[in-house]
Amino acid sequence: MIWALPAGDYAPTQLLEPIFMAFFAALVLWPNYLAIALPSLPWLTLLRIIGVPLIAVLLICISVSSVFRARLWDVLTTDKAILWLLVGVIVMQTITLPLSRDPGASLNRWIIAQVNWTTIFVVACVVFMRPGFAEYWVRVLLAMLFLLCAFGFWEARLSHVPWAGQIPSFLKVEDESVQRILSGTARAATGVYRVQGPATTSLGFAELLGLAIPFAMHLALDRYGLISRLVGVTFIPIAVWMIILTDSRLGVVAALASVMFYLLIWALLRWRQHQRSIFGPAIVFAYPLIFTGFVAATFLIGRLRAQVWGDGSLQASTESRIDQWMMGLPKVIRNPAGHGVGQSADVLGFTNGAGAITIDSYFLSILLEIGILGFIFYYGLFLRGIWTATSTVVESRGEQEVRLLLPIAVSLINYVIVKSVLSQDANHPLVFMMLGAVVALTYRARQHAQRA
Repeated sequence: MIWALPAGDYAPTQLLEPIFMAFFAALVLWPNYLAIALPSLPWLTLLRIIGVPLIAVLLICISVSSVFRARLWDVLTTDKAILWLLVGVIVMQTITLPLSRDPGASLNRWIIAQVNWTTIFVVACVVFMRPGFAEYWVRVLLAMLFLLCAFGFWEARLSHVPWAGQIPSFLKVEDESVQRILSGTARAATGVYRVQGPATTSLGFAELLGLAIPFAMHLALDRYGLISRLVGVTFIPIAVWMIILTDSRLGVVAALASVMFYLLIWALLRWRQHQRSIFGPAIVFAYPLIFTGFVAATFLIGRLRAQVWGDGSLQASTESRIDQWMMGLPKVIRNPAGHGVGQSADVLGFTNGAGAITIDSYFLSILLEIGILGFIFYYGLFLRGIWTATSTVVESRGEQEVRLLLPIAVSLINYVIVKSVLSQDANHPLVFMMLGAVVALTYRARQHAQRA
């Protein structure tokens, strides 16, 4: 029906941004396990309720407007490597569907990926083209996370999420996993409650905070006004404190990685833009020593070592991850083409202490689901995004908003690091927004350079 619409100048492009921002708000603020559950139907989550109109509006714009199609293609082909790596991921997800032991479940996960990943990436390429939108997006992200941190401190006092027991009947999902989330979790070895916010686990909440810290650092250090600087400076210690309350090593690692990688890219940028200053090159040349000293500190300082590498209370978690790789690699070798989207945990067959089937590393998940070639495409996509963002921000002398590629690059680095130990995909739409921002801001930077 959409493809049958007549061509014209009536494409509803103005609807893309508000629906995109509604999806963004639902992604960060709304617990995705609170949904309308009808018999024999998938859960009607808020992301699905917003995501379906978003993809419909995008398809209408592509169908009816040749101007929109041409502009979109120009932006998408700014970095053809990113575009074709994404296409490679989609192809591998598609051709592994017949290989799945549960094709229906894999098809469901495939559809979700095309909405939450592909559609979000394409729409981000459009909306981040508007001057001012990228800075607006960053401020909205930090504002929402300030709110979640406030709820997190409240949750830490209650030892359960504040909305437990206050959920209206039409949003209650009678599922054992949802009841487990609402009752809260604590580390078995210590008994300390782990704050989880609106995420399904404390690890997912810590990942979200770790991905946001580079943006707070950028507001604090770049050429912004006093209020923006205060927001950035205030957010960083609050986010780190909240990560500690989640008792998640991956969040601490992401926070520390933000400092180290932001420092390196910032020094390269300063060297490029202030060639007479010795401060930038001094940091760049001293960086190997700085990085080595930083890594040594994580081994030598007791409390920092426990937060990064773990102690006796976390040994079981470390051993389970090692066991999963030992079990998973032979299965990858036996079937290097993959076992189908969403099937990694079942294929691996690892059960935790509670008897639940689980998988911890998204590296291993991708290898098991879409194979070795899919692994290369997927992580090549993010590595290419990191390279494009870094090279563009270092070489560009354009508008201030383009310099947001610096924290985006650092956040994508954090994502790749975190995925080595976290297989959850709740925050994936956020990083695909960032990938779209990389493409759009790079396009803007190149257009500015051509005009200059």
